[in-house]
Amino acid sequence: MFRPGELKTALAASWALFRGDASAVNAFDISMSGFWRSFLVIVPLAPLYFINALSEKKLLLSDGQILPENFPETHFWFSQAASLGIDWVLFPLVLAFLAGPLGLSTGFVRFVVLRNWTSLLCAFPFVLAALLYLAGLIPEAGLFLASIATVPLVLHFRYRIARLAFGAPISVCIGLVALDFLLSILIGVLVIRA
Repeated sequence: MFRPGELKTALAASWALFRGDASAVNAFDISMSGFWRSFLVIVPLAPLYFINALSEKKLLLSDGQILPENFPETHFWFSQAASLGIDWVLFPLVLAFLAGPLGLSTGFVRFVVLRNWTSLLCAFPFVLAALLYLAGLIPEAGLFLASIATVPLVLHFRYRIARLAFGAPISVCIGLVALDFLLSILIGVLVIRA
C-alpha cells in the first residue's frame, strides 16, 4: 500500500504542478517501487469514478428511453469497472513499447508516476460536476458544460506533465496526450459495446 503521508504529499505536489511549480516533481517517488505503487492510485480513484458513473446512469435514465426497471445494471457496472481497469494500464503498456523508439525511455517511469498520481486531481472537477448534477443543483446541460470546460484543462495539464517528465519536443508530448485521450475514448466505446 502507500507509504504514510504519501497520498497527501502526492495530492499537494499534484496541485503545485497544476499551478506551474515544476520543482514539485521532486515530491514524487520515481523509484521502481514508487512506479509500481503509483498504480495503487486506482484505489482512491475508484470511488471518484463511481460517482461519475452514477451521474452517467442518471443521464441515461433521464431521457425516458430506458425505464429504471429495464436498466442493464450488471452490464453497466461491469462496463464501467472494465473501462477503468483497462484504461488504467493500457496507455502505460503502449507507452512502454513506444518509449524506446521515441527516445523517451529515460522519462518513462517519471511520466507514469506523475500521470497516475495526478489522475486524482484531474478527476476532482468531473466529480464535483457529477455531484452537483446528482444532487439536482445543475441540469444536464450544466454537467455537459462543466465536462467540456474541464477536458482542455486536463489535457493541457497532461501535456505539461509530459514535457516535465520527458523534456521531449512539443509535438511528441502533444501526440502522447492525444494518444492517451483517444485510447480512453476508444476503450469506453468498445467496452460498452461488448
